Amino acid sequence: MITAMEIRNQQFSKAVRGYKEDEVKNFLYQLAQDYEALYSENVKLREEMQRVEYEIEKYRKIEETMNNSLVLAQQTAEEVKNNAQKEADLILENSKRKIAETLMIYQEIIKRLNLFNAELKSQVNGQLELLEKNEKKVEELSNFFYAKDIKDVLEKLEKATLVEN
Repeated sequence: MITAMEIRNQQFSKAVRGYKEDEVKNFLYQLAQDYEALYSENVKLREEMQRVEYEIEKYRKIEETMNNSLVLAQQTAEEVKNNAQKEADLILENSKRKIAETLMIYQEIIKRLNLFNAELKSQVNGQLELLEKNEKKVEELSNFFYAKDIKDVLEKLEKATLVEN
């Protein structure tokens, strides 16, 4: 690639009917300046393009990281959801089991209470039978001791006196 310095220093051979030397030099000088400006602009644009490419690559990496993070977050959320569902199912099963156990305990208590009540009723009925038998005996004794014959005997005993010898 030709440089601006080479354009400025370019020498041409002289001919009889050649161009005016000052015009050629001015043109070459102007050409060298424009070439230098374009070259500088080209360098700046290349640098800017490299900077932009670097930034784009940086943003691509950030995007990739964000995508990976999003996928990981979705997987984690799904795991948390599944674990929560499993825990809820386990809690529900434990609750059902405990309720069933509690109901069985209450059923056993009711059976024992019914058995106790039956035994108590049997004992009370036995005592009631004894009481009724005792009442019959007392009634029989009352009938005997409050009978007319006994009253007569008691009256005679009251009237009787001891005989002295």
